[in-house]
Amino acid sequence: MSEFHQLKVLEVIKETEDSTSISFKVPQELYETFNYKPGQYLTLRFTINTEDVRRSYSLCSSPVIGEPLCIGVKRVKDGLVSNHINNNIKVGDLVEVMKPDGRFFADVKKENYKTYYLFSAGSGITPILSILKTVLFTEEHSYVHMIYGNRSEDSIMFKNTLDKLQENYKERFILEYTLSRPKSSWSDLWKTSKEQTYRKGRVDTAAINWFLEEYPPYAQNAEYYICGPGTMIENTTKALKSIDVPDERIFIESFGGSNLKDTTEAFENAQLIAKLDGETINTIIPKGKTVLRTLIDAGKEPPYSCEAGVCSTCRCKIKSGKVHMKINLALTDQEVEQGYILSCQSIPLSNQVEVVYT
Repeated sequence: MSEFHQLKVLEVIKETEDSTSISFKVPQELYETFNYKPGQYLTLRFTINTEDVRRSYSLCSSPVIGEPLCIGVKRVKDGLVSNHINNNIKVGDLVEVMKPDGRFFADVKKENYKTYYLFSAGSGITPILSILKTVLFTEEHSYVHMIYGNRSEDSIMFKNTLDKLQENYKERFILEYTLSRPKSSWSDLWKTSKEQTYRKGRVDTAAINWFLEEYPPYAQNAEYYICGPGTMIENTTKALKSIDVPDERIFIESFGGSNLKDTTEAFENAQLIAKLDGETINTIIPKGKTVLRTLIDAGKEPPYSCEAGVCSTCRCKIKSGKVHMKINLALTDQEVEQGYILSCQSIPLSNQVEVVYT
């Protein structure tokens, strides 16, 4: 069962014209519940126009420097929850929040000697910022090389924080900004001098190749963290693969679903057997419904959040039958081979499907 806790909004900061950071006060009795690893996310629940809605937002705060729990929310066009948060949330409000979750995080330890490469675009900076602050504060022998892409100067989230970190840790932290539509008239070329603050262009394959060549690792034990939209992730991954970076050193969090239209036909009226919270549920998956929606419509409370195939909160394991995941931006190939599925994206391909929530 998905358990939510009411947290009071401590601070609301307008980061850019279309993004806001929200800090929460965690009561002492929930300190342990809300412990988190840098890079994880919170799931928030709201009732908007009588509709129960949930969304996941990555934590931009660090768990080791004494700052309050904080998320960053960028306004999405026609986005029900992101617009509600940016327009309406104020200090003192009570918000329903699930404990931190997510498998995109860095295993930060004081004794580590690593080079961290951080690649982000847009609101993908939120979990990256959490990792960045935690590494710089904790691992005094590690180095961080970061490239951060945005549309223009005005759309850079947390710029003041990033610039202060660069100043305070300038011997261990390299930061490059790149803008696709800068408001000032810059050269179309990548910069050639250290005095220029920005570059023009997207975080594409050429940019990543340049960045990796320009800033080789100080410590050969290198890890690569990527967060942003699908195309940016594809470009970055392609560049890393071209220099033979092993899969186990690449960590990915996707912000944004797929634009591809899925035309896979589901098996109509398939039987669903689901084991959830010690209960065995037998029901029928109606036409057009996913495993997750079928359980919710049956009055059950399976874990879920984004319903976009991104966060993995709804992950379960298939025991028998076959399903098709319309979108999968959260599970690794190995997890899929082991039988894990995203129930929010899974439609039946057989007359019976059995799943277990663990």
